[in-house]
Amino acid sequence: MSSEAGTSSPLARLARFTIAKAPWMIGGWLLFVIAVNVLVPQLEVVVAKDSTPFVPDTAPSLRAVKDMDATFGNGKSRSFIVVVAERKGGLTAADTTFVTGLAERLEKDTENVTYVQDVSEPQLREALTSKDGEATYFQVGLPGYTGAPTSVGQVESIREDAKSGKPDGLDIKVTGASATVTDMVVEVENSILKITAVTMVGIALILFLIYRSVATTAFVLGIIGVALGAARGITALLGNADVFDVSTFTGSFLTGVVLGATTDYAIFLISRYHELRREGLEPEEAARTASSRVSAVIIGSALTVVLANACLGLAHVGLFRTTGPAIAVSVLLALGISLSLTPPLLAILGKRGLLEPRKRPSSSRGWERLGKQVVAHPARVLAAGVVPLVVLAAFFPAFTPSYDERSPQPKDTESNLGYRVMDAHFTKNEALPDFVLITADHDLRNPTDLASLEQASAAAARVDGVTSVRAVTRPTGTTIQQASLRNQTGVIGDKLEDAGKQLKAGEKKTDRLVDGAGELDEGATQVARGAGDAADGAGRLLTGVEKLHAGLEKLAAGSGSAAGGSTQLRQGADQLADGLEAAVSQTQLAVDGLGLAHQALGKSLTCGLDPYCNGARDGIKKIWVAERDQLVPGLRAAAKGARQLADGAVDLETGLRKIRNGLDTAENGSAQLVDAQRTLSDGLGKLADGTGQVADGTGLVAGGTKKLAGSVTELQAGLNAAATYLQGVARSTPPSSGGFYLPPSALKDSRFALASGAYLSPDGKVARLIVLGDSDPFGRPAADRSGDVTDAVTESLSGTSLEGSKVAATGMASTNADIAELSQSDFRLVAIAALIAVYLVLLLLIRSIVAATFLLASVVLSYAATMGLAILVWQIIGGTPIEWTVACIAFVLLVAVGADYNLLLIKRVHEEAPDGSREGVARAVALTGGVITAAGVIFAASLFAMMSGSVTTLVQLGFTAGIGLLIDTFVVRTLVVPAFAAIVGPKLWWPSKVPASTD
Repeated sequence: MSSEAGTSSPLARLARFTIAKAPWMIGGWLLFVIAVNVLVPQLEVVVAKDSTPFVPDTAPSLRAVKDMDATFGNGKSRSFIVVVAERKGGLTAADTTFVTGLAERLEKDTENVTYVQDVSEPQLREALTSKDGEATYFQVGLPGYTGAPTSVGQVESIREDAKSGKPDGLDIKVTGASATVTDMVVEVENSILKITAVTMVGIALILFLIYRSVATTAFVLGIIGVALGAARGITALLGNADVFDVSTFTGSFLTGVVLGATTDYAIFLISRYHELRREGLEPEEAARTASSRVSAVIIGSALTVVLANACLGLAHVGLFRTTGPAIAVSVLLALGISLSLTPPLLAILGKRGLLEPRKRPSSSRGWERLGKQVVAHPARVLAAGVVPLVVLAAFFPAFTPSYDERSPQPKDTESNLGYRVMDAHFTKNEALPDFVLITADHDLRNPTDLASLEQASAAAARVDGVTSVRAVTRPTGTTIQQASLRNQTGVIGDKLEDAGKQLKAGEKKTDRLVDGAGELDEGATQVARGAGDAADGAGRLLTGVEKLHAGLEKLAAGSGSAAGGSTQLRQGADQLADGLEAAVSQTQLAVDGLGLAHQALGKSLTCGLDPYCNGARDGIKKIWVAERDQLVPGLRAAAKGARQLADGAVDLETGLRKIRNGLDTAENGSAQLVDAQRTLSDGLGKLADGTGQVADGTGLVAGGTKKLAGSVTELQAGLNAAATYLQGVARSTPPSSGGFYLPPSALKDSRFALASGAYLSPDGKVARLIVLGDSDPFGRPAADRSGDVTDAVTESLSGTSLEGSKVAATGMASTNADIAELSQSDFRLVAIAALIAVYLVLLLLIRSIVAATFLLASVVLSYAATMGLAILVWQIIGGTPIEWTVACIAFVLLVAVGADYNLLLIKRVHEEAPDGSREGVARAVALTGGVITAAGVIFAASLFAMMSGSVTTLVQLGFTAGIGLLIDTFVVRTLVVPAFAAIVGPKLWWPSKVPASTD
């Protein structure tokens, strides 16, 4: 192999040019870094202005949020938070005044607030206050999407306002989904500086341990400092120009990758430079040769990272989309610095003797021995490397990602404290409910549609894990009692039972009425017979005055008896009238009870669908109509007749007394007697007619009352049977079984209007269900349950008046369900695109299908083993689920960076063993062992530095990616790849011809 690179290759010409123009290269890069950091806002400032949502606004849950806000809000809110106030021992009047004033102040903050729940109305304020009186809350709408950097600033502004001027002892917390993500973002921001410092210190220590040179350590740190400054500046510039989106996570991930990648590229160059210097090349020539030989590897390595991260730009989830493109651009800058700044500095500092290599380190002999062992027993070495990887990879299927954004952050963040306050005083998860929207094409404010909505609410309440469903038919979480089938059936049964008891209580009075009516009939017949006789006698008396005069004394006595009899007649008629009127009153009560029972059953929608209840209703109607139209009018007419008889008897008594008085003075004038007799005759005639009619009427009364007695017994039995059935239905019907009827009149009630405002849109076409669950709204069970609730509601509307209505869900659980679906689809998309991109780069640089395919397979196996190890450590042993972002980002990093080290090794094998000889493979292992190990350890250290952050997401990602790089460094690159190369020999380069040495 030649000791010099070809002088005509593009990379060789680039190396000569950059070294020849060293002052321009160095000055140009320094001016660029200063410009993009002075003339462009800092990355944190640009990030704060970005409005990229955590979840794309095309996700079903976010579309539902916009629809719900347009219907129940003002159409300007994109996310919501909760402000909760608490005072141990009970809120004071000053606390209430402060909370009301805070709501008014926030409503005026149109820059950060779009909606504030009304707490000025006492009735609404009471509904938002805990039962113990120690806490109250209200909801606030934000113009920014949950997780967007703009919403972070909005939440922070509201928190500052909420704490301004609050009474002593009153605790104010701002919580909710957006507040949770805000706290996580703030923790990440606070961690960036710490992570950067830890990374730099770690890299410096490792470099010093490897090279034992302050100058070399400072040189590498200077290069990565320039690269990091350039990367942050250009990312801020492009983000500010809306070329791509940025987020708080952009800076964190960018820092780790740029520091690691730039360090790797610098080590690649320095190691080859030291190797050439040991071979005797002058510093400038060694720098030029090292650059020309290593640049291809650096370019290939950078391209794999760039293309893999660029694929994240295809993702829908904001976290992926805001990190991938920024990292890709940053690594391109690192590549430019490595090719145009590092070689000139290497040459200048080398001339001054500042970067001289140590004598050949003793560790190189260890790599030589390892290389020989690998090629001597390649099959066993390959098995020793692959089997552990496969065992670890077997844990990968057990991966259950966590979507809980509360658990990764410290427990004492304000949002987490706010949740604890809410759970302590209100229904669990009150601050994070799920919402289900039912949209129809017509006004739902009618009995039929309300019954369908209640059916949907009941279906949602039956889903496992649902603890409460609030809707227009159940504003407090339980069905309106008066409108439920269970309640209505029980009420009707109770009223029928009461009617039966009343009939039972009046049964003896009915018997007495029958007996009295019989006696009345007999007496009235005798009175009619006597009245007829009196009329005949009066006629004969009128024609025989002389005879009458002779028996005047007897007639006077008789008239006295007649007067007494008439008095008895009046008293009997009066008692008859009283009895009949009492019967009318008692019977009317029973008839009225039947009327109410029939009316209640007639309004019950469910009774009309039940054949047994429907039959009972028809039977009650027939009895009610018969008694109303026949029995009661007959009794009332009889009572009136008796009362008139009593009144007529009083007139007769008066007349008879007048006759007696007239007879006493008959001797004074017969004319007066004649007149009196005529009057008597006329009166007795009328009496005869009237008493005959009474006799006929009392006969009818006697028969009717006998029938009444029998009907009352039958009616009582029927009422008891109906009452027993309906009460049994009520007892056996569970409260959640459905059945709902709200009469049209109730829809106009002010209380209904107040409740419906929260659950029905102003036009009545959209209904909202508020669903509370028993598990963490951020957890996977809640996300799965949100889909079950939506399905249950949709199915419950089938066959009802709302069949075909649109059903949508939103809330934290629904959003997490969308994140789960989108992140999995993004992972598949990014993985396929990244693998294709990396494979194409490997093919382009190696020109071998066999080598490229095997290298790609090795990094995929390495990734699977890494994830398996992370699952074993965190999930199985530690009991902590792995955050959902870790798998995708770790994949991109490990596939890209793992391919880098394999590429460096395989290119050296290409140089040392173009014919596939095992000796050449051993030499390649010995020559690259120290370089790749140093690079891998340093890159892993930069990723492990993420574990110093306070957010579990960063800790898990740093652990997973760092461990993965160590597996690549010490297992894949050291054992698997060289063993495979030794086994396949020259076939490794198929289909290319055996290449000539590039030395």
